[in-house]
Amino acid sequence: MSVDAELPRSFTRFRLSRGPVFVLVFRWSVLVVCVVLAFFSTWVRLAREAADGAITAYVFVLPLLAVVAAQGVARRRSDELPIHDRQTDNIVGGLALLVSIAIKALWLPRYADQYELAHLDVLAALAFFFGGAILLFGLRPIGRFWSVWLLLLALSPLGYRLVAVALGGGRFAYALVMVLVAGVAGAIAVGRTWRRGWLGFGCTVASGSVVAALMLTLWPGIDIVWLQLVPTVGAAAVMGLVFYGIARRGRFEARRPRSIGSPTAKWSPSSKIVAIAAAVILALIPLPGRPDMASVAGPPGAASVPLVPPVGFSEIDMQEFDWVRAFFGTRSTLTRQTMRADDGNPAWDIRSRPRTVVVDILSTTNRASLAVYPESTLYRLSDTRTSHPLTIDLGRGVTGSLYTSVSDALLLTWTKLVFHWDRGSYTQRVTIISVDNHDTDAEFPQPTPSMASNLGTAVGTFLRGNAISIDDDPEYKDRELLTTFGSGLVREQWALSNGSTQ
Repeated sequence: MSVDAELPRSFTRFRLSRGPVFVLVFRWSVLVVCVVLAFFSTWVRLAREAADGAITAYVFVLPLLAVVAAQGVARRRSDELPIHDRQTDNIVGGLALLVSIAIKALWLPRYADQYELAHLDVLAALAFFFGGAILLFGLRPIGRFWSVWLLLLALSPLGYRLVAVALGGGRFAYALVMVLVAGVAGAIAVGRTWRRGWLGFGCTVASGSVVAALMLTLWPGIDIVWLQLVPTVGAAAVMGLVFYGIARRGRFEARRPRSIGSPTAKWSPSSKIVAIAAAVILALIPLPGRPDMASVAGPPGAASVPLVPPVGFSEIDMQEFDWVRAFFGTRSTLTRQTMRADDGNPAWDIRSRPRTVVVDILSTTNRASLAVYPESTLYRLSDTRTSHPLTIDLGRGVTGSLYTSVSDALLLTWTKLVFHWDRGSYTQRVTIISVDNHDTDAEFPQPTPSMASNLGTAVGTFLRGNAISIDDDPEYKDRELLTTFGSGLVREQWALSNGSTQ
């Protein structure tokens, strides 16, 4: 016997005595509470990232735009025929909940190092919301809002960053992307015809862009959250009201109140039980830990000053890369200093050839961006396996992380030593790289714009797991070289500031 058949008759009579408003509020309350509790750790994490300066606050703006779009669709929808197959609703909704659990439990751990860049748990939350809505309201009513679901699906955290970086990566670029999304929401809301839809899109984008530019002009240091919220939701809502007023122009008769009909999907306690059970399971699945980036005071002096080579090394080349401004902020810089040992050391090379290392110094005022774009995202490396890191004490409270990257395509092994320190308003990430080819023309990984840090490896990881990107049996051949070089580099920066050569 089904759960529905076992309900007490008194409870059934109580339910039937309630109006459509009560039914809608109750079902929406169940769904929203489940989404909040199932992904509570995600919402807290997003809020903390936004407080640190990341752009993830836009996730909280999207539901507002979805409401603007959905109310327009709801006002245009015709009365539904009570044609429903609750068994089909349960199957489709249940599959969506399983997809949500699979993303968070299986897919998310494979990309733990790129968690803050891709935020796959947001995709899992959308899948859960979609499946829960089908279980509670039915597939046919939810399908009528297909344009709103596409709107929510299109702007993933990774997709948002990709489009914003393509537009220049500045604060206005991130605001402009949200304005474009608001334009789509406005077009959906007022789009009774294609002409009205395009007109609504154009008006919303134009007004939102002007407001965003005006806000940046008047308050250059305004928080990115307000740039994502005010021009977008404000423009979409105002344009919706304007188009509504235009549609009612010249009509002086009172508008007949629109009645609220009861949901056509039949009452199904088992659907709610499934949604609540899935929410409990999702709430118990942990998220990847946040990157540990300790705040260490760096050497005195301006962050724009190049680093001084350690004793026994000389700088032979220096390069600057401007593309980092689109990723880390308009005030960020990336400098590569190539340094070579003055003399050979048989401990570092059996033929006593002078070893060469490169030092990449990334400086940014947006500390949160360093967690969003890990060190590996600075280089486009395919078919590369990375070892687990070793912790290296470099003195002065600076701790480095040493690991190897094996390129199966180039048959090379790079050893990297990465550490961070703060210099005034800037945070610097210093990456020291050596290569197992000791010739003077050895090939080092070049800093290259790479949003997903190697799409080929990401796809391979999705299909085959982490084994293809992890080196379980590394050889830290240059550990002594980089430890000596890194300790000397750190020591020399303070020695220079003290006016000595200790």
